[in-house]
Amino acid sequence: MKTKNNVQKAILRSAAVVVSFVLISFTVSAQTFWKRLLENTGFSDIAMAMAAPTEIDDVEGITADAGANYYFVNEVELAMEVEAWMTDDSKFNTTQFVYSEAAETSLELEDWMMNETLFQPVVEEEAALELEAWMVSENTWEI
Repeated sequence: MKTKNNVQKAILRSAAVVVSFVLISFTVSAQTFWKRLLENTGFSDIAMAMAAPTEIDDVEGITADAGANYYFVNEVELAMEVEAWMTDDSKFNTTQFVYSEAAETSLELEDWMMNETLFQPVVEEEAALELEAWMVSENTWEI
């Protein structure tokens, strides 16, 4: 019974995977589906006729081959004027800032700053550099 359930689960999983692949392939190929359908059927002539621009007919005495005249007009905007309400501070929610300059206290020299026993310098000594054989070997540096 357990083997039968496992086999059914495996079959259902594989069927779900196959269905997923089929749906993905339909989705990818659907991008050009309508174009291919219209090209391979009798609807192609109708579709091309609907998509083609219509011919320009005579409209109220104007012939289709008459040239178009364009007239350009320079647009000029009116000068802007400042009105009284524009300069009234009570109309706008403005915040008044009060700036005060910060004043620092002068630095003072205290006794502990001059006491040399509090500050003991540490003397660090480095080992002398040594020249090793590989540093001058022609084989190492391919000279």
